[in-house]
Amino acid sequence: MSHDERIVRGILGVTAATVPDCLLVVATESFIKGASSRLKKSKKKGRLTVGKLRDTVIGVLDAGIGTPAAAMVLEAAAKTNPKVLIRADFCGGLLKEHNIGHAFVAESVIVGDGCCAGYFGQGQMIPADSGLTNSMFSRLESLGLPTHRGTMWTTDFLLRQTEELLQEWVGKGAQAVDMETSAILGIADERGIPAASINCISDLPLQGKPIFGSSGMDPMLFRGIDVVIDVAMQTLVDSQ
Repeated sequence: MSHDERIVRGILGVTAATVPDCLLVVATESFIKGASSRLKKSKKKGRLTVGKLRDTVIGVLDAGIGTPAAAMVLEAAAKTNPKVLIRADFCGGLLKEHNIGHAFVAESVIVGDGCCAGYFGQGQMIPADSGLTNSMFSRLESLGLPTHRGTMWTTDFLLRQTEELLQEWVGKGAQAVDMETSAILGIADERGIPAASINCISDLPLQGKPIFGSSGMDPMLFRGIDVVIDVAMQTLVDSQ
């Protein structure tokens, strides 16, 4: 068994041969369940759920929460030579025009986390694949979901994001914030794998609506999750 195969099995819990060309990379339970439920004849093993959407085999890959986990998972996944990666999950909206349940498509990501600072350099800007990004943005607009595009900031901490810190990130060009995109786009970019990041805005920390700040979920969030998952998976199908 090769060293790469041992890495894949040790981190993903599957053999390299079972990892499909099209990967939807997710982090939270809402997106894992939502995406997996759309696949026909799906089978779950380790961090991967594999099934078919139409005639395309898609893998829903649980990257874990935060860049330390996501970087390990993406390093392993990249060793299987996938043809396309799309990250779909939640992000925080940093602009006044953002609202809960809107979509945010990352054209690029700024490395603001410690893990990917070690990989790519602190403050490094990493681009998303423009073809995938444009396709998802157009499809979101056609479905009538309020949609934004721009630069994501990836951080590696969740609960101590002060207003001063958030404003600093905005001043450096960020329009939204998440915890995984830098690892996903960065490792894919290194390996020459087309990759993109589509997100549902779950919180508005600069508008007094922080994550876990409400006792219930905004009804618009559920529609946003569904549309983001549908668009991400359809874009994977169309990429083949």
